[in-house]
Amino acid sequence: MIKAMIIRCLALLCLCYSLVVAASHDVVHLTKAPQGSALGALGNSTVEISALYKVSQDDIQTPPKTIEQIASADTAWQKFDSQHLPIAEGGNWYKVVIYNPNQAFATSFVTLGNDIVFSSFNVFSEAHGQQIHQESTTLLATNHWLTELTLAPNEYRTLYIQLLSSSELYRPISVESGQQFTTKQGSLQYRNAFAVGAVVAIAIMSLLLGITVRDKALAWLSVYFFIRAGLLSVLVGGHLYYLFPNHDELRGIELLALVGLSTLAFIWFTIYLFQLTKHMPSVVKFAKFVSLLLIAISLVSFYLPLSAIVLSTNIIFIAMLVALFTLGLYLHQRKQRLALLFSVIMAVQFLFGLIISLGLFFDISPFSARESLLVVSFLFNVILVVVLICRMYYYQMQDKQLAQKQALANAMTSKQAHEKLIALQEENQEELEQRVQERTLELNIALTELEEANRELEQKNTIDELTGLYNRRFYDQRMLAEYRRSKRNLTPLSLVVIDLDYFKRVNDKYGHLAGDQCLSWLAQHIKQSLKRSTDIGCRYGGEEFCLILPDTDQAGAINLAEELRKAVQSFDFVYHEQHIALTVSCGIATYTQQEHIEPAHIFCAADKALYQAKHNGRNQIKTQDISPDLLIQEHSHD
Repeated sequence: MIKAMIIRCLALLCLCYSLVVAASHDVVHLTKAPQGSALGALGNSTVEISALYKVSQDDIQTPPKTIEQIASADTAWQKFDSQHLPIAEGGNWYKVVIYNPNQAFATSFVTLGNDIVFSSFNVFSEAHGQQIHQESTTLLATNHWLTELTLAPNEYRTLYIQLLSSSELYRPISVESGQQFTTKQGSLQYRNAFAVGAVVAIAIMSLLLGITVRDKALAWLSVYFFIRAGLLSVLVGGHLYYLFPNHDELRGIELLALVGLSTLAFIWFTIYLFQLTKHMPSVVKFAKFVSLLLIAISLVSFYLPLSAIVLSTNIIFIAMLVALFTLGLYLHQRKQRLALLFSVIMAVQFLFGLIISLGLFFDISPFSARESLLVVSFLFNVILVVVLICRMYYYQMQDKQLAQKQALANAMTSKQAHEKLIALQEENQEELEQRVQERTLELNIALTELEEANRELEQKNTIDELTGLYNRRFYDQRMLAEYRRSKRNLTPLSLVVIDLDYFKRVNDKYGHLAGDQCLSWLAQHIKQSLKRSTDIGCRYGGEEFCLILPDTDQAGAINLAEELRKAVQSFDFVYHEQHIALTVSCGIATYTQQEHIEPAHIFCAADKALYQAKHNGRNQIKTQDISPDLLIQEHSHD
């Protein structure tokens, strides 16, 4: 599958290159000069290049020679047969001899492929019997320098071309007639516009698709394509220096920023394509650092010299391709389905960069069409990335179909199991119903027994075994409930705390069994004193008892407590023919919705009143106002 994919990519590459070259190629061939040493004729051109010369680099002085010195007979010229000028770093002088073999005046156009490393381009013309003069030059939108000449019949014209370059490379030169020039420039402009427009169209499509499906990878891809379209436009001639040719500082100023920003966009496209935020968070952290660095470089690039811009551009381009190629191989080892194709795209992009570099620095014929290679490189990169996205959605569609098939199979299995279950239920329905009835009866009996046991247990948990009154646990629950009801209904709630006087003496004198009997007798008196069903008597602990009196004000609580005190005092307690004199002390607190009062505060107030009754001689009743500041008295009532 991988071999077939590579073969299809190579075939598509060849097709794209053929179409672009065919669309942009002008029929230009150098012909033999009349002297036998000339270059071939340029297709149907009516003007021929008779000879091309390059002055020896050793003969260029510093400061540079003037045009008169260069044109003198002492200059040592080196003839070369090539359509591309070998340009050295620094100053360069070239002599081009052109010839009009026609019997009529001919207008010709001399064009030289431009590059951002050119800081100076001047053309001087010398006709027979005339002085040397400088010709006007124009930078075209197709990234070519243009000089227009008019030659008389059978005229030889010598051109001296001065170039100042910051790098060593090869660039094409050609001489064309007006018709050839117009046709060629139209083809180049059509090619460039088609290439840039195609990239922009793909960018718009990616943006709309990303917005529709809310895919961040497609959003970053659209940003990448938009920036790449701008970069391609700059590389084929649509740069700031073309718009402002008098400002040499604009040469290549936007190149590094576009490369840096496109690299940033492609990095984040890669992150969201392979979901690295989930699988490789450390790589994402490093990518954030690289993104900040690229943004900083893009901002600073407008102030860098041209040599630094070119060097930084190449470093960023190579580093990105190597890093992403390595990442693709690593992800392929981790069974990422798109990783291998991604690595192939990076390798192809690196191969294009290598081919274009070979065409710049070496006179290799297949690689000399730099602009065509740039267009093919960008378009092929777009096509491969689109293929990558298509494969991604193809895999997603496959996964979805597989999931649907699996879900359908699970549904069929579930349906069959359900049908078997229904059949089994129908077969055993009568037996099942009978068993259910038997089990239901057994369960009802068990539930009834359980309810009785729970009631007994609940009663045991809330009743004090010795006195038959409610215990402390029940007191806490009921007191909280009555407190909330009193607060909600705005009704008084009274609490009476009762304590047997000198109970310890009873235990010491008559024994603990006698003490228990006294507690039981007191409980009987408490039960008899409670007239309402809402009044609750509880054994709080030891010889202390509590009466919860809902809807009872302080006066009512005092009356009830007084009746109880008198009843206990007047009763003759006899235990084993021994008469025991018993009295009780009572403390009363009444809650009337005072602020910041809780049930504990009510008990504290009643307990403090009880303490006062004990302190004042016992066998009496005391009341106490409720306050949040009251604390439970820690004392022995005896």
